[in-house]
Amino acid sequence: MDTIHGLLERNAEIYPDKEAFITKTDRLTYAAMNQRTNQIARFLSGRGVAKESRIAIAAKNDQYFLYAFFSLLKLGAIPMPINNKLTQGEIHTILQNAEADGILYDADFAEKVESFSIKWRIQEIDQESREYQKHNLNLLIGPQDTCEILFTSGTTGVPKGVVFTHERILALAYAMAVELEFTSDDRILTIMPLSHSAPLNCFFIGPLYMGASFIIDDFTPKALLKWVSDEKTTFTFAAPVAYLLASKEKNISEYDLSSMRSFAYGGSAMPLATYESVAEAFQNQNFYQVYGLTEAGPNGCLLRPHEHLEKRGSIGKNPVINMEMKIIRKDGAETDAGEYGEILLRGSSLMIGYYNQPAATEEVVKDGWLYTGDIAYKDPDGYIYIVDRKKDVIIPGGINVYPREIEEVLARHPAIHQACVVGVPHADWGETVKAVIVLNEGKTVTEEEVKWYLSESLAEFKIPRLFSFVKELPYSASGKLLKQKVKEM
Repeated sequence: MDTIHGLLERNAEIYPDKEAFITKTDRLTYAAMNQRTNQIARFLSGRGVAKESRIAIAAKNDQYFLYAFFSLLKLGAIPMPINNKLTQGEIHTILQNAEADGILYDADFAEKVESFSIKWRIQEIDQESREYQKHNLNLLIGPQDTCEILFTSGTTGVPKGVVFTHERILALAYAMAVELEFTSDDRILTIMPLSHSAPLNCFFIGPLYMGASFIIDDFTPKALLKWVSDEKTTFTFAAPVAYLLASKEKNISEYDLSSMRSFAYGGSAMPLATYESVAEAFQNQNFYQVYGLTEAGPNGCLLRPHEHLEKRGSIGKNPVINMEMKIIRKDGAETDAGEYGEILLRGSSLMIGYYNQPAATEEVVKDGWLYTGDIAYKDPDGYIYIVDRKKDVIIPGGINVYPREIEEVLARHPAIHQACVVGVPHADWGETVKAVIVLNEGKTVTEEEVKWYLSESLAEFKIPRLFSFVKELPYSASGKLLKQKVKEM
C-alpha cells in the first residue's frame, strides 16, 4: 500500500463491517467511511479541488475531520489541518503563507473562517454529496506525491508549513505499528488534536496501518476516563498535562481503566513525580515516552514501559525503526557520556521541507540531518536525557541554567501542582530565572519556602529570583507550554 488513503481502501476490503470510527454522534465501519469519503471527494472534484490543491481543514476530532482528510487525499489534494484554538487573524496569516486554495470547516468554526472566499462547511457537503458514486476513485497518486502540510506549534513565531509525502508518512506509520505493537484488535482512543503531527501521523495513521478501531473526541479529563471505561480502549496518546488532569479527577475510581494495555505521552517532559502520580491513579505502569519533532514526522526515540523502572526521565536509548539519532558538540563531533550536545535526527520520515521557506529549511536540515534544537546528554548506558530546548536555556551573567532541571525539583514539592521556569530580561545580568507555579488545591507555600526547598537540591545560581503564583499555565492545543506567555505572567 503506497498511499495513506490506500490504507483506508484496503481496510474497507479486509474489514468492511468492522466498527472502526466511533465519535459522540456516529459509529462508522471501514466500508462506510470509505464510501462517504469517495462521495465527498467527487463532490469536491466538481468544485475545482484537484491534485496538489492546498486545502485547509478546521474541524474538531470527529468524523467530519476524517471526511475532509480522506476525501482530499483521494483527489491528490493536500490537506492542511489547522489548530482550532487560533484566532481568525492567526489562521488567515498561516493560510496566506501556505497559499491555501480553500478551506473545509466544521460548523463550530464558521466565524473564524468567514473572511475566506473559497470554503465548504463539512456538514453541508456531507449531506449534498449523498447521491454521488461510492466506489473508489483510483486516481493516479503515488508515494512521492505530497500528502500533508502540517504546521509547527508556532511557540517562537508564525507557524511554518511542514511538507510530507505519502511514502514518508507511511514509513513512520510502519515504524509506529511495529514499535508500539499495534494490531487490528486495538481500540485506539484519539483524544489529542488531529491537526497536530503526533496524534495524526503516529497514533492515527500508525494504527490505521494495522486495521485498528478508533474512538475519537476532543480531550477533557472526564472524556478520557469515560471513553476508556465505556469503549474498552486499549491505547491512547496524550500530553503529560492531559494525564495529570485526568488523574486528579475526584471520582477516578468509578472508571474501569483495566482495558488499557498502554499509554503514550510526548510533546513535553513528564516530571518523575508526575509519572508516579499518574501511574498510581491509572493503576497502570505501561507508559511509553515518545520523542520526535513535527519536522521528523514526528519520529525519533522511545522509552519503553519496562525501561521506565530505571530510566524514567530519559527519552530512550535506541532510535525508532527507520531513524538514526546522535548527539553532537558545536564542532560536529559526537558527545561522550555525560556531555551536553544537540540531538540530530535522520531517517525516511523527515519532512521534504518548510513550504516556500528554503532558507529556513536549510537552517535545520544539513547533510540529511535534522538539527532539533534539543540539548541532551547520554548516560553511561547510552540512554538519552533532554536537558532543555536550545532556545530555552537561561544565561544569567554568562552561566547556563537549564529550566527543566529546576522544574523537576519543583514538581516533587507536595504543595506544587505544576511549575514552569523561564528566563526574563534583567538590567545587570542580561537574564534572570523566574518560576511560575500552580499550587495544588487547598495548599499554600511562600517564595522563601520554595527557595529553601530548591536549595536542598540545586546550586544557588540556579534558584529562581522571581516567582509568580497563578491558577493555571497556558498550553497550546497539543499540550505544549506557551513559554512566551508564561514569561508575561
